Amino acid sequence: MNPTTSNSRKLDILGNGQRSDQDIFSLVLKNWRKKLGYCSVFAAVPAVLASNLPVSHSAETTNPQANIVERGTRIRERLNLGGSKRALLKRQSEFRLPHQSDDGLSPLSAVDDCPGRAIPGGTYTVAAPYIDSGDTTGANDTVTSIPAYYYQSYSTHGPDHVYTFILTAHGPNAQIEVSSTSGSYRPLVYVLTDGVSGTGTCPAGTGNVDNYWAANVFDSRWNGSNTATIAIDFLPLNVPVHLFVDSRENDDRGAGPYTIRMQDVTVAPPVSPNQIDGAEFFVSQHYRDFLSREADSEGLAFWTNQITSCGGDQGCIEVKRINDSGAFFLSIEFQETGYLAYRAYLAAFGNLPNAPVPITFNEFVPDTQALGRNVIVRQAGWENVLENNKRSFFLDFVQRSRFTNAFNPTMSAQEFVDKLNSNAGNPLSQTERDDLVSDLAGGRRSRADVLRAIAENRKLVDGEFNRAFVLMQYFGYLRRNPNDAPDGNFAGYNFWLDKLNRFNGDFIGAEMVKAFISSSEYRRRFGP
Repeated sequence: MNPTTSNSRKLDILGNGQRSDQDIFSLVLKNWRKKLGYCSVFAAVPAVLASNLPVSHSAETTNPQANIVERGTRIRERLNLGGSKRALLKRQSEFRLPHQSDDGLSPLSAVDDCPGRAIPGGTYTVAAPYIDSGDTTGANDTVTSIPAYYYQSYSTHGPDHVYTFILTAHGPNAQIEVSSTSGSYRPLVYVLTDGVSGTGTCPAGTGNVDNYWAANVFDSRWNGSNTATIAIDFLPLNVPVHLFVDSRENDDRGAGPYTIRMQDVTVAPPVSPNQIDGAEFFVSQHYRDFLSREADSEGLAFWTNQITSCGGDQGCIEVKRINDSGAFFLSIEFQETGYLAYRAYLAAFGNLPNAPVPITFNEFVPDTQALGRNVIVRQAGWENVLENNKRSFFLDFVQRSRFTNAFNPTMSAQEFVDKLNSNAGNPLSQTERDDLVSDLAGGRRSRADVLRAIAENRKLVDGEFNRAFVLMQYFGYLRRNPNDAPDGNFAGYNFWLDKLNRFNGDFIGAEMVKAFISSSEYRRRFGP
């Protein structure tokens, strides 16, 4: 049965129709070719920001396509969830499937609990402050009350976020400002410090009553605004400091979005930093994981600069890391190597028994390396190197015992083409199918040529895009099969495929890449 193609029109965040995906994608690639000479990993920049490729699904797994009105309504509902749905939002923010334990996909960070999110080391000035943002909706209530001068205790019953840092220097204008754009949320900010007599440390668990004085505290309710500012020029140096973004209330007014700005201070690098948090290492590892090579100097500088250009703006850094990461899958270099290997296995053998994927991690790695050997897009002669690799790969592929056992040498040209086409989900038009049969029977094409032609068929490329994208999250980031431990089945793969399909292939909106690069399983590859 022929696969059906949906999403022929690009939808914006409110579900409004725009230009077609392929029109946008073709246009941006054309413009970037003019700028960069050739379409390479660099060409994925506009693809990440401006285009979602068409999504095709075979009839067996096609999800109903929501209409524009339904999609717009659903997204508006997502953008207007109130405090009554905090528990739901918290579960969603954890990026963990119901069957997974803490060893699976974990929260983006430990901002919910002590010791909280580590503020990166660096010097933050008035002109270039540390900036981060978050939303306490659905967060834990780590501290429920603190001592106060005019009260026996001051309520901090709202959900809170925690940030930890070590000051090594501060200037006369050192301060932290926490503001909210919410019409109702009024943030309460206070600081606890370790190792200083009379002050409290960052407590474990939830529902804690702090019995020590906070180093500084300010409730935005005191000035009737949605901004709380505390001076930190007197805080001790070289000891852990814990900033709490909290609230006096535990209702709809007690949680919401916020932005932190910290200025005129120097912060020490976090203890035992994870090297994947470094921009250059993060980019270099993507070359190894997705392109099976070390980074070329030009590409490394370009993608690293995308992140470092954010300065201390953590929200910007998070977005650029996600964009960088997604760009490697979208790059021509990966599409013509790793994704081509995926499609070759699908056309040759279909999906694995009792699995929704056609290839295993151990099959994927050596074949991707063979296709990409010595290929560095935009370097002189890269097209010829890639072409020679493809020819060698497909010639070797059809001579492997698994292939010859599945496709007996006595099989007719018609049987051969039809079986490949069926395994691939019938991407060929009648004319394309007939031409391949004729060419194979007449000796104008070899078996290797026919397999390659089907693997490179545009309808197959588009139709398998989302499935391959999800599988590469496991192969690239986690270096394993989706059903390997700790999952043990394909529930996680199916979860992310369903979510990516529901977002019409928009991996940013589906928060898929964001989840995997923030997961504890990924991060543990490189450090604590």
